[in-house]
Amino acid sequence: MKGCVWRAGRATIVMSLCALSTAAVAASRMADPLANSPEQIRKAQVELQRLDCLGGPIDGKLGNQTRLAVRKFWKTAGQPAVEVSITDELISDLADRGAGFCRPARRFFAVGAPLRPGGPAVPPFMRGARPPVVPAAQPPASAR
Repeated sequence: MKGCVWRAGRATIVMSLCALSTAAVAASRMADPLANSPEQIRKAQVELQRLDCLGGPIDGKLGNQTRLAVRKFWKTAGQPAVEVSITDELISDLADRGAGFCRPARRFFAVGAPLRPGGPAVPPFMRGARPPVVPAAQPPASAR
């Protein structure tokens, strides 16, 4: 009988500790219930990949790569960087941007600048470009 009571007592203690830890987790989620859910993080990661901000996997976890990608997005958008929190507002802001938003701008060639070292100064297809000068072939000396 003593063993049964002891086991029941231990089970009761364990149950009360589990209830306390569950309450603590619920209280922490009550602080910001609309942020950082795995579904929201996954949606944000999909959008960040579309914008070329995130190079890592889509795993639904708020890891370092996801945090860096959100900060990169904020920097490109000209927004102040604050603590990273994935919310529906952030996801809609990501969705409003065009594809490749975080991709650096490509450099186009300038007219008159050499395309490569030793190359022509003006591309041959541009207006005003002259064909390259090819020296005339000299006839052999015996033919003269």
